[in-house]
Amino acid sequence: MNRIGSLNPNFVWLFALGATLLGVVSGYVTQGASASVASAVYFGIFTASAFGATLLTSSGVGRTVLAFLVASLLSAGGYYFVVASTAQAATEALGGGGEGAGMMGAVMGGFVAGVVLLGTFVAGVTGAVAGGRFRAKLQSA
Repeated sequence: MNRIGSLNPNFVWLFALGATLLGVVSGYVTQGASASVASAVYFGIFTASAFGATLLTSSGVGRTVLAFLVASLLSAGGYYFVVASTAQAATEALGGGGEGAGMMGAVMGGFVAGVVLLGTFVAGVTGAVAGGRFRAKLQSA
């Protein structure tokens, strides 16, 4: 039984949310590994999820890219808040206080959020395009 492209196109949103949640879980699973390994696992989850979303649903690549853009924004926002609050707490613990600590947290959080946004969006687009091409190849065969 061929399941390629048979799911409702709105399931791409479930794949995108699943990638976001699995990405959070992967942070705990890979906490003892190096940063390179943890990043590869995190972005690999987004790529594989976007690939699967495009391959298994009847959605076009554009809808999958949109869903993973929203997932990327959600991930970046989460990382912003985590890093900003952690950096602010660390700055205050080292004797910095007031607006300087908050500003330091915002800058660090913004930097990490930008990296996460760019990386997860590129991973999502890569997976969506690859999944769309693979689905087209399988359906034409």
